Amino acid sequence: MKKIAFIIVVMISFAGNVHSQVHFGVKGGLNFPKFKSDELSLKDATGWHAGILLQFKVPIIGLGVQPELLYTSHKMKIDNISNKIGYFEVPVNVRWGFNLLIVRPFILAGPYFAYAVNFDGDTFKDSVKKFDWGIGLGGGIEVWKLQLGLRYSWGLKNVSDASEFDLKNNKFSLSAAILF
Repeated sequence: MKKIAFIIVVMISFAGNVHSQVHFGVKGGLNFPKFKSDELSLKDATGWHAGILLQFKVPIIGLGVQPELLYTSHKMKIDNISNKIGYFEVPVNVRWGFNLLIVRPFILAGPYFAYAVNFDGDTFKDSVKKFDWGIGLGGGIEVWKLQLGLRYSWGLKNVSDASEFDLKNNKFSLSAAILF
């Protein structure tokens, strides 16, 4: 009986430790798009993003994975005509960080996948491919349950439907998240 009680106590303490390494969060922030095109005259405008995240940490070594589900708004002017695209974006970041008392600096990198769901402006509606993907690199700090981050995303896919234009979706993202 003592062996069974000991095994149950060890399993409960292990389960508590695993649970403490998984966090859910709410995230939001600003996008600073850098649409890249050699053929078009583009003026970028600040957009925003909001969504949820999960954070899985491996104890001791500081590695983890942070997948996110975000709605992102990208704005730009083409020939002084305002356009906006709304994407559902899924970044899957590998993170590495270390603890410095209550502050935890981290770096992250990984792919993102996005699907356009909302178009505002005549230029984009018929000339942008809906699926986009690329890679991101960034970093930030966590203080207790607050995460502040900066990330740059390189669009690797041409999102223009017009064969004569090469348009890639690049952006800086500044964000804040609350972890639970």
